[in-house]
Amino acid sequence: MDYERARENALKIRNQFIGIQDSKIGETFELRIVISVNGIELSPTAISRLVESSDELIYFSEPIGGDTNINQGYIYALKVNPDYFWILSANELLVEGSIKYLLEVIQANDKSDLYVSNSKNRTTSYQTSNVFIDIPSGSGYGLISSVIYNYRSTHQSFSAGPRFAWTGWGQLAVLQNACNTLGTINVTEFPYELIYEKPFTDVGSNSTESEYEFVREAYAHSFFGMVALIFAIFARDKKMRDRVLLDWLRKNWFKIHYFDLGATRKINANYPQFDPIWIRRFSIIILLSSGILSFLLTGLGSLLNTEKLRKTPVFVSIKNYIYRK
Repeated sequence: MDYERARENALKIRNQFIGIQDSKIGETFELRIVISVNGIELSPTAISRLVESSDELIYFSEPIGGDTNINQGYIYALKVNPDYFWILSANELLVEGSIKYLLEVIQANDKSDLYVSNSKNRTTSYQTSNVFIDIPSGSGYGLISSVIYNYRSTHQSFSAGPRFAWTGWGQLAVLQNACNTLGTINVTEFPYELIYEKPFTDVGSNSTESEYEFVREAYAHSFFGMVALIFAIFARDKKMRDRVLLDWLRKNWFKIHYFDLGATRKINANYPQFDPIWIRRFSIIILLSSGILSFLLTGLGSLLNTEKLRKTPVFVSIKNYIYRK
């Protein structure tokens, strides 16, 4: 269960932090852990265990949705004014020594605005003004747990998270808003594998459902929500908006049909607020009006049943050709 993994991570973080022998780190950093749980009825014992493993527990038995749960973290940060801020998903399990390594990275690069994981084993620093297109390959900007924020330089953008939570990408709204307000941001990279174990998809109570089918429905809102976010973030810059949307389409056009089915399937009648069908329709309209090539790729991705073709050599070649163009 998510809340059990959250507790496990909290204990790991606490124990690793306490076990750090470096006096410079001990004198520089204090640690505050907040666990947020929603959408499940917890027993008094479970609640007590979560309270004991954290500095504060935020708990809603009603489902508020993953996006709302994530983005209330930015609101909490604005309340307590930390020096650095990290949202850690329950699906990301930490490896031994990860906390000491992260604090060393932050300490050595304390002027950076963001600390971002990557899958290419890089430990470099750079500047960027656009987290959608002006970034190195393998960067983890879209992953919740992959970004640590220097609160002092980025907190003015934190309110963008809850304001854009409806897109499913409030965290990216925070990052691009920081670029827009600061002009450029200073980023320090760290290798993903030094912090996290191999990521996985939690299918929850649907353990008999394949990950392929689970992702289709669970992430349909996020897939189409990315288009809505780009449209909103670059609302005053059509040239950049169309450029970013086309770049996104080159990488994702063949997924449109797959997530289209996920967005149109029957929803839970008790929670109609989580229905992704509206954002799917909104996003398709945006894509079709974002230039001729975007129009063609959107039409192709909507009509072509790529699930049946995705592993065929011809289709893989076409997909790679469009991506490289």
